[in-house]
Amino acid sequence: MINPLTAEPVTSKVILNNVQREAVVYPEGPQLVFAGAGTGKTRVLTAKIAYLIQHNGLAPNHIFAATFTNKAAGEMKNRVEDITGIACAGLWIGTFHSLCARILRRESGKIGYMPSFSIFDKDDQLALIKKTAKDLAIDERTMPPRGLLQAISKYKNACIPPGDVEGTGNFFEQEVFRAYKEYQKNLLQQQAMDFDDLIANCVYLFRGHTETLAQYQGLFKYVLVDEYQDTNRSQFYLVKLLAQTHRNIFVVGDDDQSIYGWRGAELDNILSFEKVFPGAAIFKLEQNYRSTQAILSFANAAIAPNCVRADKRLWTARQGGGTVTVTRYRDDRQEAETIGDKIRRLLHEGNRGGDLAVLFRTNAQSRLFEDSLRKRRLPYVLVGGMSFYERKEIKDCCAYLRLLVNPMDDISCGRILNVPARGIGDKTREALMDQARQTNRSLLQVVLDEQMDYGGARAVKGVEEFRTVFLLLSDLVSQHETPQEVLQQMLTITGYMNMLEDEDSEEAQARLENINELMNALATWSIDNPDKGLSEFLEEISLATDVDKWNKSDDTVNLMTLHCAKGLEFKTVFIAGCEDGILPSRQNFDDDDKIAEERRLFYVGSTRAMDVLEVSCAEQRWRFGSVMPMGASRFIEAISPELYRLVDMSAFVEMLDHASHPVKYGPKSVRAAAPVAHDDFSQETVQYRVGQHVLHKLYGQGEILSISGFGVDMRMTVLFNDGSRRRMMAKFADFEHV
Repeated sequence: MINPLTAEPVTSKVILNNVQREAVVYPEGPQLVFAGAGTGKTRVLTAKIAYLIQHNGLAPNHIFAATFTNKAAGEMKNRVEDITGIACAGLWIGTFHSLCARILRRESGKIGYMPSFSIFDKDDQLALIKKTAKDLAIDERTMPPRGLLQAISKYKNACIPPGDVEGTGNFFEQEVFRAYKEYQKNLLQQQAMDFDDLIANCVYLFRGHTETLAQYQGLFKYVLVDEYQDTNRSQFYLVKLLAQTHRNIFVVGDDDQSIYGWRGAELDNILSFEKVFPGAAIFKLEQNYRSTQAILSFANAAIAPNCVRADKRLWTARQGGGTVTVTRYRDDRQEAETIGDKIRRLLHEGNRGGDLAVLFRTNAQSRLFEDSLRKRRLPYVLVGGMSFYERKEIKDCCAYLRLLVNPMDDISCGRILNVPARGIGDKTREALMDQARQTNRSLLQVVLDEQMDYGGARAVKGVEEFRTVFLLLSDLVSQHETPQEVLQQMLTITGYMNMLEDEDSEEAQARLENINELMNALATWSIDNPDKGLSEFLEEISLATDVDKWNKSDDTVNLMTLHCAKGLEFKTVFIAGCEDGILPSRQNFDDDDKIAEERRLFYVGSTRAMDVLEVSCAEQRWRFGSVMPMGASRFIEAISPELYRLVDMSAFVEMLDHASHPVKYGPKSVRAAAPVAHDDFSQETVQYRVGQHVLHKLYGQGEILSISGFGVDMRMTVLFNDGSRRRMMAKFADFEHV
């Protein structure tokens, strides 16, 4: 084979088609690559970086490459090193948030921050906005905290600082303005930034310090952006500032896959690229390497009604492939049960679970599919569910570590002040926070003040205990102990491990296992990053996306929302719940732009499929506590019936074989394939329901009163015959059915 990058005989790993190669070797200047689904976008972007290094002689540290997941960044970096044979440790590649955090760690002093600032996640933001609203006497019932955060986020995504916001307008706008100012003030006092701040503050830094902007414009001689259609206003401002002198900007994206308008992404960024960068070279990648022509024809027809889009049409040289199937079910239960049977049959025929995906519009739709797969004892993973780092015990541990890195972090300090319990009650906590506010100090500074009067003897003892713990841990950090050692000492010194061990419950055991896994994560991370410390570890886990946290397994079926599926591919894809009111959402019926975005979401789901695509809808569905009639999605009805095979199961009557338990439908039902044997299940191996009677070997007989969570996190409250109520982890309960 001939490598088009070097014109020398090499392996085929960098072979490009004509259009891809033209984009890669194009000389300097602005370039836009419209890359349709499955057309080799990542290959082109990776090859472009390799070409800049290998052919143009550009040093890796002079390249700024923004991606939308850390996982993609890592894979691309490894690929570039493989192509060039050059170590690219200095390459600036990562998500916008991680790259901006890297810049701000260097330059934070210019905007009033110390380099060890904290990065607040959604829970931290919610805690801070609630505190802010309380301080401003804003009623949460009329101004919900999450609504305030969403309104503030819009200002930040547009790079509008509090000082530029007019305090006029209706009542809501005035309250948002007050909250925004105070919220930002509190963030600065705690030396913390939220996700939106990372990019907005970088823009403010460059706008306010021209010499700093010139420094980074000189450093980054080439700016590359992946998934450009998903950039928001602040990201657009950032790359425009970095590239405005040399104009060496290379962006890759697909306007047909722009699905994040609800979180600030602006489709116009990609469609107006030529206006912003006159003379830009435009390339269109239309040859698809993923899907069959039948799937592409269906997807092309699905997206065609959108008027505001670049003109392109996917095609493939692949041969074969069956027709896309559209199945109409009687209700959502029949849909989930039948798809469960189909998945079991596919696994029995030798297909791998990792090659199968069920996609849906909202997370709430996952429940029936989880029930269906559990009933059939099929392993699955719910992508985008509660992440490991969102669990209480993990957030407690990370709060201790964050406070050691940033002593100004009041949110972390407040979280762990009485964890484990030290006798520091709400009144003492409030007194400490009031003192911090009045003296313009951090909560930790007040706690470390031995002259402070805490009230009762129990509170005094608790605060002294916390002070001792923090000073001991601070000594470990100052002695440059490894992050793993600091965590281990923290768990011992604070008594956190003893607290869980003394509890001696199934739930406590699960929490101990999670903490053990955190230690494992820290240990392996330290081995992979010997030159990095605690702050870098905390930053990485703060900026991880749902897809970053997901590791595809060969054995587990994938359940995920259509948004989570973007960028992924599977041999067989089921898109469930394709009804008006769900896809598109009923909330968007009166907004043409939002309907267009939902159509793009349907297109994204369709183009995830490599070999088999099945779309389904139900005639009725349980919604809001009652059964509601549903109609097929307008997106399906707009597609010519010649492009799919319609299967109508809505008139079939369900029958249950109580001897063997397969679910059957209709007079010609086919017996389900035999269950696949698996030693371990990704979510859980048992099924419970509210009202079920169970028998516990220690507590005796009882009734399940409530169930929360799912999979390994499922918890239940059980009322036992002795009158006791116990909260238990399902996976450890070991119940016998009565």
